[in-house]
This record gives sequence, C-alpha cells and structure tokens, in this order.
Amino acid sequence: MRQHISKGNKMKTRQLLAAAILAAFSVAATAGPTSPTTFDFSNLKYNGGNASFLPNEVLNTGYWRCTGGDLCSSNIDAKTALGGDLKYTLNGITATATATYNGAVATVMQDHEDAYNPSKYIGAGLGVYHKTGDTSDDNVTFGETLKLTFSKVVTLSGISLRSDGHNTTFDANSTFVLNGTTKLKLSHDIGNLSMTGKVFTFSFDNSLRANSTKLSGDQFYLGGVTVSAVPEPETYAMMLAGLGLLGFAARRRKPVA
Repeated sequence: MRQHISKGNKMKTRQLLAAAILAAFSVAATAGPTSPTTFDFSNLKYNGGNASFLPNEVLNTGYWRCTGGDLCSSNIDAKTALGGDLKYTLNGITATATATYNGAVATVMQDHEDAYNPSKYIGAGLGVYHKTGDTSDDNVTFGETLKLTFSKVVTLSGISLRSDGHNTTFDANSTFVLNGTTKLKLSHDIGNLSMTGKVFTFSFDNSLRANSTKLSGDQFYLGGVTVSAVPEPETYAMMLAGLGLLGFAARRRKPVA
C-alpha cells in the first residue's frame, strides 16, 4: 500500500521549495564579490562644494574648519586637544580616518585644493597634524601615521597618493610604509594590490638610505583608496543553510511509501 502527499501538503511543499530557492539565490548573490568602491579624499574644493567629498559628521561637532578650506578631526586652531576622526561612507562601507604621531594621538585632516583636477592628479587628501595651533605641517611626514578603519572586512586593491605640492611629484625612489611592514614606492596610483582586513595604516618611512643620511621617506597625502567588501563568514553559513533547506524540500516532494 502506498500513500501520497495530499494536495494541501504538496502546495505547502512547493511554497517551501520556492522560498528555499529564493533564499539560497539571494544569499548567494550577496556572498559574491562586490564592485570596487573608491574613497576620493583628494576631492575637496575650498569651503566644500557640491562635488566635494566631505566627512559624514556635522561641522563643528565631528569635524572643524582649519586653515581656510581644510577640515580637521579636532579644532586645532583653538588649541584644543588633538585626536578625533573623520568618517566617510560609500556603498554601505564606512571608512574612519584617525592619526598618530610617534604612537601618540594626533589629528587627521583633509586638505583642500582650489584647482582640484582629477585628470591631472591635482588635489590633496588626508594628512596629519600633531601640534595644536600649528598648521605648518598638514601631510604625513616624520613620525606620523594615518589609519583607516573600515566598518567591514574589505580587500584593498588600489591607493592614490599626492605630494606636498598637491600633485604627484615625489622625491626619486622615496617610499612609504603600509601596515607597518610593507614598503611601497610613493606614486600617484598604486594598483594591483590585494590586501584584506579592516584596518590599514599609511606611515612616513623613517628608515635611512644605505650609505646616506637622507631619509628615504617623503611627505605625502593619502589621496584615496579603492576597496571591495568581503562577505562575512556568517553569509556563507546562511547560504549553506538555504541550500540544505532546498535539498530537504526536494526530498519531501517524493511519494512516501
């Protein structure tokens, strides 16, 4: 004697199967690689503007005007405490910029450029202040480190840098330090990277050149970074669970002896 699933149960099974398929494909879609997102810190015209890439904080609470059109993470012109951060959000990814000087808290800033021109690589970017009331140094130089902390795991694929003159003219063979250990040559466009994580640091190269007293580093601004979000482990777990449910629902459709 054989029993068959009733029409009502068949309907519920089909609905369950459809839901499982939808869930599995939805999660699979989110688990795939995301499109690259470029944070362009060099795009800041004097006093902002419609095309400027500005932090998400409210002026005078999360960032302050400093040195004309520049923006700072603390009000250093008023000689207040150093520190703070600048937050930028694009495509659901938040990048939080902070700074240190010889390990101590410093102020991160975004330098403006009246003549910003992306095609000619004219623009500034993120730099570091380590003294209150002193705006003579606003890029990343001796002892200074700029840190980007992302809201989710990302893969860093590209870096854009600017020199002291807000252009791409660096001292020959000068390098900077990425993540405390990796030395890369200073250049306006550094591609073909594949570094995964949530935190990335950009430091002045304090090491000495061989047989020379000249520092191998050169001051610079972080003009921008290109990253892609990496699916969290729980995303893959959800996808496997959805596929398991899909297989279970398919077996339920068979006649039961």
